[in-house]
Amino acid sequence: MRIPDRLSGDHPAGQPLLRLTLPASQSPRAGRQAFRRVKVSALERGISLAIVGLLAFLGVAVWIQGRNFDPGLYSLRTEALKSTSAAPGGSASSPDLSPSHAPIQAPAESPEGYEASAPASSSPALQPMDIPGEKPTGPTEFYSTDTLYEKINGRAPAYQDFNFQQLRCRSFAVPGESTGYVDVYEYRMDTPVNAFGIFALERDPNGAPLDFVPEGYTDGMGYFFRQADCYVQVIASDANPATVALAKSLSSRIAASIAVNDTGLAARRKLPAKGLVPGSLTYTRENAHGQAFLRDVFQADYEFEGARISFFIMIATPEAADKAWESYREFSGRHGGKSETLPEIARAKVFLATNFGKAKLIYRREGELGGVVDAQNPELARTFLNKALDGTLR
Repeated sequence: MRIPDRLSGDHPAGQPLLRLTLPASQSPRAGRQAFRRVKVSALERGISLAIVGLLAFLGVAVWIQGRNFDPGLYSLRTEALKSTSAAPGGSASSPDLSPSHAPIQAPAESPEGYEASAPASSSPALQPMDIPGEKPTGPTEFYSTDTLYEKINGRAPAYQDFNFQQLRCRSFAVPGESTGYVDVYEYRMDTPVNAFGIFALERDPNGAPLDFVPEGYTDGMGYFFRQADCYVQVIASDANPATVALAKSLSSRIAASIAVNDTGLAARRKLPAKGLVPGSLTYTRENAHGQAFLRDVFQADYEFEGARISFFIMIATPEAADKAWESYREFSGRHGGKSETLPEIARAKVFLATNFGKAKLIYRREGELGGVVDAQNPELARTFLNKALDGTLR
C-alpha cells in the first residue's frame, strides 16, 4: 500500500494520512456489558443511616455549645501567676486578684430591713438588700470579681485594680409613680482605703458635697459616697422630684447603716482642709509621681493666695519615709534639675528642687512624707508648706 505524501500534493485535503481498521471481534468494547446496580443491601442502608444520624447529632451539639459561650474558657488564670506576685526586696506585694470560681448563691429574701456591710476582714456578705418601707422592683443581684464585667462591662478592670470583692445591687420603686425607680449599687472593696481609691477615681469634680457623709457628692440625680470598705452609688431613673427625693433618702439611710471605718486613711486625715478644691482629692496606690518608693499617696489641689497649689502626703515608717525622701531628692537633681536642702520647717527636713521651670518642695517628718509639686512660684509654695506643717490650714 502506498502512503500518500502530504508534501507531494497528491493527498486529498481533509483526509487522514493513515486509517487502521480492526475487526469487530478485536474492538475494546467487544463483549463488555454496562454495569447497573439494582439492589442495596440492608447492611449498607444501616451504615448510611447511622452516619447521617451521627452528623446531625454533632451539628446540634456544636450549635448548643455555641449558644452558651463560657468566657472563662479564654480568661487569664491569674492563679498560675501567684509565684510572680511575691514582693521583691520586702516591698508591698501585688494584689492577689485570682478569681473564685464558686458560683454565688443568693439567700432567700428576708423582710428584716437593710443589711449593713460586714467588717472588711470577713468574707463578702450575700444578704439581700432590703430597706424598710421600700418596695423593690426585683431580687437583689450579686456579682463577683469573675462576673463584674456582666454588669459594668468596660469599667470592671478599674474596680479590680482596687481589690474589688463583691457588688450587690437592687432597684426600688418610687411610691405613687408607675415608671420611676432608683438603682442602688454597693461595691465592696477589701479595705476602706481601696474603697476611697475607686471613689476618688470616679468622682465628678463638679459634684456638690453631701451633708450626711464626709466623702460623698451628688450630681443632681445620683448620690455617690464612700463609707468603710464600700463605695455606694444611688441613681434616680429620672429628674422627677419624687424620684430624686427617694434617691437622697435611700443614700442617707444606707450611709447611716454602714459602720464608720477609716483604717488606712491616716494620710487623708492629715491633708489640710482649708482651701481644698472640691473633687480634686485623689489616691494613688503605687508609683505616685512615677516613683516606685511613693505608695498610698493622697493628693489634692488648694486655692491659696490666688494660685492653685498641689499638695500630697504619704504615711510610712520613719525609716521608709527617710529613705524615700533621700531617693526623691536624688532623683529631682538629675537630668539638669537643681536640688538644695533648706532649713527645717516645723521639725521637718525639706528640700527644694526645680526642673523645667517648676518647683517641688518635699518634706519628711517622722513617718510622714509629702510636699508641694509642680509649683510655678517656689516662694508661694514655701509659704503654703509652712502653713500646712504648722497647722494653720486646718
